[in-house]
Amino acid sequence: MEWRPQEGKQTEALRYRVFEELYGGARGGGKTAAGIAWLAIDIEHPKYRALVIRKNADDLKDWIDKARALYVPMGATVTGQSPEIRFPWGAVIRTGHLNDDNAYEKYQGQEYCRILIEELTQIATEERYLKLISSCRSAIPELKARVFCTTNPGGAGHEWVKKRFVDVCEPMKVYKDLDTGRSRVFIPATVSDNPILNKADPGYIKFLDGLPDALRKAWRDGNWDSFAGQYFGEWNKDVHVVEPFAVPESWVKIRGVDPSGRAGTTSSHIYAIDTDGIVWVVREHYKSGLDADQHAREIALMSEGFNIHYTVIDSSAFSKLGLPETMAEIYERNGVNGLVPASKDRVTGWNVVHQYLRHDKDNKPKIRIFSNCINLIRTIPLAIFDERKPEDIETKYQGAEHNDALDEIRYVLQTLREQRSPRPLSIVERRLQELKERDSQYSYRYSRENVI
Repeated sequence: MEWRPQEGKQTEALRYRVFEELYGGARGGGKTAAGIAWLAIDIEHPKYRALVIRKNADDLKDWIDKARALYVPMGATVTGQSPEIRFPWGAVIRTGHLNDDNAYEKYQGQEYCRILIEELTQIATEERYLKLISSCRSAIPELKARVFCTTNPGGAGHEWVKKRFVDVCEPMKVYKDLDTGRSRVFIPATVSDNPILNKADPGYIKFLDGLPDALRKAWRDGNWDSFAGQYFGEWNKDVHVVEPFAVPESWVKIRGVDPSGRAGTTSSHIYAIDTDGIVWVVREHYKSGLDADQHAREIALMSEGFNIHYTVIDSSAFSKLGLPETMAEIYERNGVNGLVPASKDRVTGWNVVHQYLRHDKDNKPKIRIFSNCINLIRTIPLAIFDERKPEDIETKYQGAEHNDALDEIRYVLQTLREQRSPRPLSIVERRLQELKERDSQYSYRYSRENVI
């Protein structure tokens, strides 16, 4: 029986002729079938060579079983312990897995005109991915080198995959890499794009709809800001992020700093607290490759125009560690004043952050972030649970550098609790205050009636 792609996203995925393509982003979108069909493009060429990569051997066996349905009727045979799919005219599809670090090296030096990578986010680093696709090249003009990847949100490589494919361009639009000149595209697909599955198993959508919120957003909706293992499940960009506005002078302003050396990232934000106790994150400094005094001067420059009440900084900044002066002294000397050491109680701090992010249909969150604070917005949804200590955030994984911004926001919110700015005085109240200040001996004789 001849296989045909389903109308919609599967058909679109097979239409593109770009170097890198990412297809999927949710459960049940027909990713595996699309990848198998993609490999069949140009397979009639006798010098066609392709490589299929899965994270482990068991998953690879499952892929082979599904691939037989399309390739065997075309005359292919499947042979070998590391299965190869061979066609009578000479085309070959080889398979491999990535069970260890050395696996990423063994494909270098080989040449494949097509590479299919299943479950891309299981590859922890972009560097490993680039090592793999370095083998995708072709000296045959009619066989252009191409890479096709499938995945769901989540996994060790979630951040770099999102950054490389999802964030660089709108879905379905081709992005041209300015450094390499090569093109790539992201084709999102959900279970709604798979009518065959919906007809065969109508209960599957109900299963996805009934999942816990974070899983449902990732697996059902393909939301890259929500995934299994996400620490801040309360995060919703549509709710927590706002466009900048003029911050009233009367609001209390706090500054946070998580300092680092030249090799690390220094994160700093300005926080404004309104009269209801809502915290607004209004400006951002997030840089690496600078010395402490350079960071301090840039943070001081960022703070111009704001009356900063105090600055919460990592308590380690007050330790000399054998140096002539402390990090705190360097910051004070360069215009970042009013330093207060942050609490190091991580779990209590994360609980406070949860409380500020929490919201429902009747209650708005207690923290909102200006859209110009792009790194804080990027990093909050990327935090994952520590499997050994679920109440804490995992710090040892690819992409954990975003913990600088998270630590800083934890430092600040722990100092605030229920603090709020004073309510602005009415005209009458201001007049009473002026009279009291002018003549404290008789000020309490004035009443609201005779002031008016």
